[in-house]
Amino acid sequence: MEVMPPGPTLGKRIMTWVRRAHLYLGLFLFPWAILYGVTAFLFNHPSVLSDAPALDFNKSASAGTPLADLPSLKQQTEEVLKALNEQQKPESPYTLGAGDIRYSRDFAFATVKNQGHNLNLLIDPRNLSGSIRTTVDQPKTAPAPKAPFALGNAPNPAGGGARTPLTEEASSTTLKVPNNLYDRTLAAMPTILEKTGQTVGEVVVTSVPDLIFPIEVEGRIWIATYNPKAGTITGKLPSDPVEIGWRRFLLRLHTAHGYPGEVNARWSWAVIVDAMAFVMCFWGISGLFMWWQIKATRKLGTVVLILSAVAATVLGFMMYAAMTQQ
Repeated sequence: MEVMPPGPTLGKRIMTWVRRAHLYLGLFLFPWAILYGVTAFLFNHPSVLSDAPALDFNKSASAGTPLADLPSLKQQTEEVLKALNEQQKPESPYTLGAGDIRYSRDFAFATVKNQGHNLNLLIDPRNLSGSIRTTVDQPKTAPAPKAPFALGNAPNPAGGGARTPLTEEASSTTLKVPNNLYDRTLAAMPTILEKTGQTVGEVVVTSVPDLIFPIEVEGRIWIATYNPKAGTITGKLPSDPVEIGWRRFLLRLHTAHGYPGEVNARWSWAVIVDAMAFVMCFWGISGLFMWWQIKATRKLGTVVLILSAVAATVLGFMMYAAMTQQ
């Protein structure tokens, strides 16, 4: 009777599953891996794929200008202390203390307004290199018609949902709907705080979402926006979707996160973000197991892992120190 060879051990079967999962998860999430790699590069290099033309310059561009002989940080500090002592004349002159001398941020910024376009200049005072980006003025459009049903103040044109203060006249013509979202949120807060074991104090609801809905006026559709906190209602005519460039679109995909309250495209994207978070950890851990299976690479791989751990730890502490400087 022919003897059947023994089957693979449990350890070998587990490693086969790990390799397959490593492979197929990588294949399925390949588009997102490329997306996060490319967009991380775009964050680091603002001029790449930029909608605004950009021009880089080096130290030679500032030759012959006051920036060419910019004093060192210590010299600038000494000049500040000298001027401070001369103006205030303290009994004990101010002197330079112990600690680092640094700029509060990496770049100086300037804007040049030209006919039809603007120039945005960014310059690094340490090496005097920088960049110039050109932005074209948007053509002026006619003011949007005011909605016939508008009450209170209109949204701030600067964006961000901020609203200008209401005048007495506007306050008397606001729309207050009984038991709206603001009132219900305000009334519910004490109970929520009590049930979650928090101290109940004075409750201030700082903001609530606007209610946006279509409204028909004399056969014409308007998009109305009601703010239950301020009691204002504004409206605008429907418009085409706002166009965004490829760079901005990709960067917004990179930073899109969080689960909305309903299942939609953003909810599905949040699932992929969680999947990427899990799989990237899995890739790292499964890669260690796969590396350990190759005996010839264990010694050198161990050295590389130790160097990686040391480099990550040191750089992490350095970045923490840089981010916590006041």
